[in-house]
Amino acid sequence: MKGTHILALFAMTLWALVLLMGLGGIDGVRAEHVLGYPSAGQIGYYVYFPATVLALVVSAWMLSIYRRQLKAFAATVIMLTLLLLPGYLFFYTGGI
Repeated sequence: MKGTHILALFAMTLWALVLLMGLGGIDGVRAEHVLGYPSAGQIGYYVYFPATVLALVVSAWMLSIYRRQLKAFAATVIMLTLLLLPGYLFFYTGGI
């Protein structure tokens, strides 16, 4: 495998795991039937944001496959999503 493929696979795996954790967390909150939870903000943060980043990584990876000229740009986008992950997880856990 080439470097961009490995980088993209690593980023997709991490963001897919975060998405699965978010879906599980939202389902857990829904199962408790607490009034007002999960809120739209929680769903957006725990489900929509990781899904969007995952789609961005997949798009950048596909772009690097079909347009070799944009391979450096795609690798940069994928690296930025990986650099975004620790900051996202800091607030994901409540910052503690």
